[in-house]
Amino acid sequence: MPDQNSLYFKLREKIRLNPQVAKAIYFTQSLKHSNGGEFRKNVRVASKNRANGQGVAMCIRIRDEARYLDEFIEYYLAAGIDHIFFYEKLSVDRFHDVLDPYIERGVATLNEDWPHVPVSPAAEQDCILQCIGRFAWVGFIDADEFVVIKDGRSIGEFLSGYTQYPAVALHWRGFGSNGHKKRPAGPVIVEYNRRERAPNRHVKCFVQPSSVAAYRNSHSWYYQKMRTAVNELGHAVLGSISLPPTAETAWINHYHHKSDEDYFEKSARKSVLDSVGMSFQNRTLERHNAAAQKSNEVVDDIASEYYLQRCQITKREPVLLQKTSNVVLLG
Repeated sequence: MPDQNSLYFKLREKIRLNPQVAKAIYFTQSLKHSNGGEFRKNVRVASKNRANGQGVAMCIRIRDEARYLDEFIEYYLAAGIDHIFFYEKLSVDRFHDVLDPYIERGVATLNEDWPHVPVSPAAEQDCILQCIGRFAWVGFIDADEFVVIKDGRSIGEFLSGYTQYPAVALHWRGFGSNGHKKRPAGPVIVEYNRRERAPNRHVKCFVQPSSVAAYRNSHSWYYQKMRTAVNELGHAVLGSISLPPTAETAWINHYHHKSDEDYFEKSARKSVLDSVGMSFQNRTLERHNAAAQKSNEVVDDIASEYYLQRCQITKREPVLLQKTSNVVLLG
């Protein structure tokens, strides 16, 4: 499996970081995908036969994430998410123990043993078709990503300011290990409160489901009429990255590393989620060592503060913060 030092990857990055070339490629591909294809046809048919949806849903691919799913769901319910669609593949943990109570409450749907490898794009396409007419927005993120709205609004309230666009792209803030060798007992948003100084150029999107035309990758879509996603400033986002990255009012805390135990446990397991993950080894010893410094530069507790604020607004019990253990901080 090639890593990110391969010639192909270096060439790919050079192309992506050239604004003129990246723009030309995106719009050429958008011209091809925006108004054609079987999936786009299905979206059009579904959109004609259903009323406008309300609220916000999310689409999450999972494999052996059970130990983190309770925190993930509780956080997003406090943040105003109405429903979460889970697409599971090859898990050997006890995910049913965590998910079943939320399924019974009607706030989660589980697609167990998803019959596609890789899981994407079939999962995302299925979720779009399920959300048309039910939800106004659907976000495509991973189980290690936590959206933060700086002023304490719900995710839906934030998105309501962008209804004229087909999608909103939020940048990552990359969080490190916090010095944890072994997996700590407390919540992710508390145990890992050190991050990179600057936001990451990569984005993840919340889309209006009837506006999409084709899946591009786990970071981006193509939209009907060659429209584009926008960032928090309303600037066009052409694909998986956006320069310069911006994270002033809303962003995604990305807990990619977590403890060393988590990191190397995942690195030993081949991804089945998408073609990029299956083709490239993005968890290497070299990247682990680099992250030890870069991803632990700044102390940032805003995710736990946002969660507590949302609990106060919605009068929810802040169950996550009651599970906190002692946080290990780097010196």
